[in-house]
Amino acid sequence: MKKTLIQLTAPALAAGLAFSGTGGALAAGPDAHANVKAQVKVEQSAKVNGADLSHRLLPIEKRISSVDFDVAALTAELEAKESLSYEEWVYYQEGLNALFGQVGASTNQLMAVTKKFGEDSAEVAEAKAEINEAFSTLVQVQALLDSIEVTVEEPEVETPEVPEAPEMPEAPAEETITL
Repeated sequence: MKKTLIQLTAPALAAGLAFSGTGGALAAGPDAHANVKAQVKVEQSAKVNGADLSHRLLPIEKRISSVDFDVAALTAELEAKESLSYEEWVYYQEGLNALFGQVGASTNQLMAVTKKFGEDSAEVAEAKAEINEAFSTLVQVQALLDSIEVTVEEPEVETPEVPEAPEMPEAPAEETITL
């Protein structure tokens, strides 16, 4: 009879051991159940409306990569300059302003992504670090631009020629008449 009892209870015991991890967590109390539920929610929040976090961060990474490339080219140009004309300075300043705008757009886009997905992801932290590094580099390039002498070219003004005073005709020499 002992042998039959063991044969009947063995499958039940095996099933009980297999499900004991989940059952034990639920039996431990409401905190354990809440932790499991929170973990499932974090995993589900990785996908929102069919787009996952990395898909949403891709445009930000591309934009920052483009900014880094443009900053490198701009830095090389500015390091070769000893002085700039005012027009050149305006050109470079407008370029820097555009790059600052792209970094700002990336910051805004990242804020929108973090509202949907949260800030706890390593991918979000990496994107923040890339944005901060790009901004820091732009500030350094702005300082470089500000350190270059700007020469103001004064337009050459042609001075009108002063007309010469007309020459006075010479008075005829007095002739003496001899008689």
